[in-house]
Amino acid sequence: MTIPTVPSLVVPEVCSRWLESRGLIYQLLVDFYGRKPSLSLVAQWSRNREMSIAAEMTEGGRELKRYLCSQEPAMLPAICEKEKLEYKRLMNERAASTFVAREAAQLGREEEFCNVLSDVYASAGIVFKKCSGEADDHIAIELEFMAVLHERMLYNSFSIRSAMELLEIQENFLEEHLLKWTPQFCERLNAATDSPLYLGLSHMLEEFLPQDLHMLRAWKASLESSAAAMV
Repeated sequence: MTIPTVPSLVVPEVCSRWLESRGLIYQLLVDFYGRKPSLSLVAQWSRNREMSIAAEMTEGGRELKRYLCSQEPAMLPAICEKEKLEYKRLMNERAASTFVAREAAQLGREEEFCNVLSDVYASAGIVFKKCSGEADDHIAIELEFMAVLHERMLYNSFSIRSAMELLEIQENFLEEHLLKWTPQFCERLNAATDSPLYLGLSHMLEEFLPQDLHMLRAWKASLESSAAAMV
């Protein structure tokens, strides 16, 4: 993937590698937290060369890569059926469980976040097509918001100012939403399952989000230096 830039925007190598990988990681997390793991989904990610590189960013990613890539093709249908049942057990909001993949439920503030998040998404010009009626504070929807903003940041013809605006929306969303509740979500997920798939996803999520915020801040500092140099 090529990082599009304007001539005046210098992207440090470490930021370039991170930018090339983060969108794939967000999309993988959206896919597996947002729907049951179908055979086509598992095959898609186990064969994705770019994802193989991106997985090296976290130990959880390496766990997931080992699990997805080590399966014999003949075993995949049975594995997918097992993981589908695990997804249904874990992600069933009607189950009598404290484990729910939503921000409001994890923080004990039911109903508060849906209106707040709806306004956040609308202010960024993003409307989601929710095939299964997901709430705005569902883990997959919040992660997809980050994935969409990442794509906009890369593929729009942007100036430093517009890059900074998109960066700051993501930085604020991580600080005010995802990083406030996903550590607890991951802790509960780790305790609720012994599935290599969902443990790998949980470990990947809890490692990646703080790392992503750190890199956003590093890139922001780089952009600010570039802008200052132009004055």
